[in-house]
Amino acid sequence: MDLATVLLLHKSSFIVGAICFFYVRWRSGATPGLGVLAGSFSLLAIASTLAGLDESLHMSDDARTFWSFSLGANGYGLMAVGLFGLSRRQNSLRDWWPLLLPVVLTLSAVITPWYLNNGLRASVFNGSAAVLLALSGFVIARDFFHERLTARLGLSASIWVATSLSVLVVVGFVFPNDAPLPPRYAFFLLIICHFAVALFVLVLVQERAEEKLTRLANTDMLTGIPNRQHFFNSLPKSLGPGDAFVLIDIDFFKRVNDMYGHDKGDVVLINVARTIAQNVPPSCVFGRLGGEEFSLFLRGQTQSSAFALAERIREAVSAVSLVFEGNQVTPSVSAGVALWEAGLTDQDVQKRADQALYIAKNNGRNRVELFSSAGLTSSFLAPEMARARAG
Repeated sequence: MDLATVLLLHKSSFIVGAICFFYVRWRSGATPGLGVLAGSFSLLAIASTLAGLDESLHMSDDARTFWSFSLGANGYGLMAVGLFGLSRRQNSLRDWWPLLLPVVLTLSAVITPWYLNNGLRASVFNGSAAVLLALSGFVIARDFFHERLTARLGLSASIWVATSLSVLVVVGFVFPNDAPLPPRYAFFLLIICHFAVALFVLVLVQERAEEKLTRLANTDMLTGIPNRQHFFNSLPKSLGPGDAFVLIDIDFFKRVNDMYGHDKGDVVLINVARTIAQNVPPSCVFGRLGGEEFSLFLRGQTQSSAFALAERIREAVSAVSLVFEGNQVTPSVSAGVALWEAGLTDQDVQKRADQALYIAKNNGRNRVELFSSAGLTSSFLAPEMARARAG
């Protein structure tokens, strides 16, 4: 493949990437990093175009070489800035420090014409690109532990391959007789990496949009906790020993709505939901079933431990204090607890928890009731439960 074709493909890879980034940014809103990436690919496309032009351009060779080098170096700097913002999902001035390297190189080229040496210019340009790409690949890979999306793996891999190829180009110019890969072939493979980087950036944006939709579909919009759909979809297909359901209902919730309005009722719901969420173990399946009703599913429980958890939640909610129209309002909850027994389905256990909750309501509210194999019993009357509560 001749040099003219390689340069054409090189320029095309940046043009396609810039168009894609501009379009996706327009459609998805102000996604951090996309605008900067579009600008970086545009600069690189211009730099590549200048590098391939001949004397027909009304510009001296020295000026054309300078601007091609300067725009290209700063284009890679902007690419690093854009990838930083995309990875961290925020636009921050502290992410612009990668531009220091290309700015210093540009200033040095203004002061002294070292860039007119083709070998030196190519080595410095690709060396700086390798450094900036390596930094970008590190940030993308590191942030995978905070956002486990598979597109991050493809994006970081593409960047690391591009980094390696840029290093090979430098090696090819510094040691032309001992280079493991001729610069022209490494340069061609870099074009494929540019396409891959653009592709995986778009895939990452798409995966984020899908993840957001999934999160919204499984989140209760008022309280911010998992909703009914998420709760039931998260339950195991079959239950076993130690599995327990806890059904929780806010006491006298309708009275709050009637006296202070539904907006104050929402405040009660939010505070109760937050309190419950703060007192359940990470392994617990938890969600708002609707209205003022919440449910928990736990594994590895005994009657004592399941009751103790429900009682701890009840006490935590009772410690919440709200003020509406100058009146102090202290919410309370009632809870029903039921554990799996042989021969029961998950619906059977949930019905038992619901029956225990019904008894808690009838026995005065602000209490926890346990459904045992012998039938409905008050947890407060069972010695083992009393010890668990005391502990």
